Amino acid sequence: MATLTIASNVDADQAGHAAHVCEASLAGDDHRFSHYDVRSEITRWMNGAPIGEAARRDIQFVRDQCILLNIASEGVFSAIDPVTGRLDTAGYAKGHAIGKAVQAVRSMGVQDFSITVGGDTFCSGRPDSKRTWTIGVADPTRKRRVMAVLEVRDGAVATSGAAERGSHIWNRRPSSSLLSFTVTGPDIATADAYATIGFAMGEQGIDWVCQHEGYSSLAIRADGVIISDARGLLAG
Repeated sequence: MATLTIASNVDADQAGHAAHVCEASLAGDDHRFSHYDVRSEITRWMNGAPIGEAARRDIQFVRDQCILLNIASEGVFSAIDPVTGRLDTAGYAKGHAIGKAVQAVRSMGVQDFSITVGGDTFCSGRPDSKRTWTIGVADPTRKRRVMAVLEVRDGAVATSGAAERGSHIWNRRPSSSLLSFTVTGPDIATADAYATIGFAMGEQGIDWVCQHEGYSSLAIRADGVIISDARGLLAG
């Protein structure tokens, strides 16, 4: 489920048009990247059926990003389903779709908004002239309880955890004591993938994310303790 929140200073008609293009963009990518729909473009591409050139380039871009993430994480992140041996781009495609929706909304002249899909958010501009966007990090054991509040402007917040874990986390380290792992950074697709990788790595994931310029992380352990990187970028 997607939520588009537009700043109050945006004209109502402009906001309505922006909401329409956001919905259309996300729906288009759902049709393109769904591995559950036999009619989706990625399923047809994987089966050797013809698809449009733009779709082919987009799918190959996502596949290539998944390969790079697999290399960077030394195999922790994988876009290959170990059961079927087939490509599964879920660990990158959702963030990629959010990023494209952000560009679609901005193309309508709207700069102050946030888009949330499946718990991952990109914040653009400000909600009003006096505030920045704030994103709560939920307690994994009590969803209505907020463990931390992040202030975000022109950036992404993505969380991975036991509740959110999808088929793209195959190599989680069994000794991990983490319940959730949150990443902030400039690119939503990258932040989403890094959250997946960080959660799979456990507490070592904090140091791994910190090695990537512009990205910061916060994790919640099973004992309720919050740990974050030394840069302190996630104070809230």
